[in-house]
Amino acid sequence: MYHPQRLQIIDSCKSVLGTIESKKSEPDGDYHIKLKLDPQFSNLINSANVDGQHGDMVVEPICQHAITESIAAAVACSNFHQNINISAVGSHVNVTGSYVLDKEYNGWAEIHPVTRIVKMLM
Repeated sequence: MYHPQRLQIIDSCKSVLGTIESKKSEPDGDYHIKLKLDPQFSNLINSANVDGQHGDMVVEPICQHAITESIAAAVACSNFHQNINISAVGSHVNVTGSYVLDKEYNGWAEIHPVTRIVKMLM
């Protein structure tokens, strides 16, 4: 992570259940995944998630692919690659990682970094 000071850690290990609404490759090597949380986890999102992410939680597996952003390449994933299997859009998953507020984006709630994604069987 190349700007860790922007993340306010709320819980260093949190698991949530939800459905992947979208996933996008970011220039810093991470994936930006929007997760529609199951109702029992809805208290983990805030107004910034509602305003900026259509009510979804952001989950970010880090160092997943080639970095095209120069500042991230020099710092974030140097000698590190995380290999997390990211399920398809529409998949119901269990996501584990650090539950944080991203101060750079008005404090929306994220799981960042993600340490595990497990596809749930229906």
